[in-house]
Parts: sequence; C-alpha cells; structure tokens
Amino acid sequence: MMNVIGDEDIGHQEYDPNISNPLFILASCPVASRPEGTPRLWGNIKINVKPGSLAYRIYRQDEIVEPYSCNFEMNPGYKEILEKRGVKISGTTENRITSIIELPDRTFYIATAYQPQLSSEESNPHPLIAAYLEAVINHKKVKAE
Repeated sequence: MMNVIGDEDIGHQEYDPNISNPLFILASCPVASRPEGTPRLWGNIKINVKPGSLAYRIYRQDEIVEPYSCNFEMNPGYKEILEKRGVKISGTTENRITSIIELPDRTFYIATAYQPQLSSEESNPHPLIAAYLEAVINHKKVKAE
C-alpha cells in the first residue's frame, strides 16, 4: 500500500512507534471481552462485505465472521487517499475498521487484517485461500495458451 500512496515516510507503528505517517496504527477500538494478555483485536469479529467486490464474489454474502489476532489497524486517515488511488475497501467491521482491501485492476489482489489460514483445513480450505489457488491455476492456464 505504501507504493500506492507514494510516500516513502509512511510505515507501521509496530515497527516504528514514532513514525510520522503511520499507515497502520494501534487498534483504536479493542474488543472489550477479550481475555487479558491477548491482542487488541482478538476473537471472531463480524465483517460487512461490500457487494460487487471480489470478496463478495468469493464469500457470496455481505456479512462474515473471521478470526482476528492483531493489535493494529489501518489508519482511517488514509482511507480516502487509498480509494482515490484505486484501492477498494471491501470489508469493514461494525466499528468501521478496514478488514479487507482489493486492487481491482489486478488479476487477484486481496489483503485482509484477519488471518484466513487460522480457519482453513486441508479438507475444507478457507474461501479466500481456495479462490487464490483457483486464480493461480487459471493464470497458469492463460499463460500456457
């Protein structure tokens, strides 16, 4: 995302707490019922998925629940800048924390604040992981033609 914004002085507060332009900041609305010592955004969190997005096509629903285990969120001050530069914010929590972003001009570019691998199993892969693998296979077929 730093390439999209075009600012070399942008970063992540986890790695540089004093960075002047943090794209990722300490979560402002931590989960109230989380156990002591767990990350600020922890547990299964409801996410609203934007209709018409790649995420919506993958999940086939406008509301999902995903496992979180993180302390940071995207700085809401950058939402408008990112959207103007082509980033689609396709999933947000009830507290309006950005959970899913996409670059629609790419074959398959989707990033999440949650960890889909935590709820994925070999016999039942997470929908995002299955969609990614399908996109890779399709891309390989197209390149072979």
